[in-house]
Amino acid sequence: MEDNRLIIIGRILGVHGIKGELKIQPLTDDPGRFYDLDSVTLINDKTEDEYRITNCRLHKNNVLLFLEGITNRNDAEALIGRKVGIPKELAVELAEDEFFIEELLGLPVYNEGVLLGKITDVMQAGGVDVYTISEGKKVYCVPARKLYFKAIDVKAGRIEATIPQEILDL
Repeated sequence: MEDNRLIIIGRILGVHGIKGELKIQPLTDDPGRFYDLDSVTLINDKTEDEYRITNCRLHKNNVLLFLEGITNRNDAEALIGRKVGIPKELAVELAEDEFFIEELLGLPVYNEGVLLGKITDVMQAGGVDVYTISEGKKVYCVPARKLYFKAIDVKAGRIEATIPQEILDL
């Protein structure tokens, strides 16, 4: 999370058309939640700019947004790559075994007590997320299943896992 005030719910992938409509990759289980928002904060490194949403629609697996003040393709193209955030208090309630991606990034993963690496990415691949765990030049991609990840303790900053060697060798 961006300094614990914001939660990232999307990333600007590109533009759609010539009138400034933004194509957003949703980083949420329910892209329809964008319909309930009045505004979003666009984050680029250290800058945060809030924009009022003037129109929202779903298109294929993406969300298309018109933002106040973004009226042409050039304005929209300047925003490509930015993260889309909302205040943490607007985030949906998670079940006991669910986590925000930002909470997982950077957490160390201990495989049977031995440090395997840190979570550097969470890929959303259909039905099951895939955690990317990196340590130096070694990179492991492991399905985010309870079978492999026994305990995720965000507050303690630690993940306990039991990942078979054949999964790590893939």
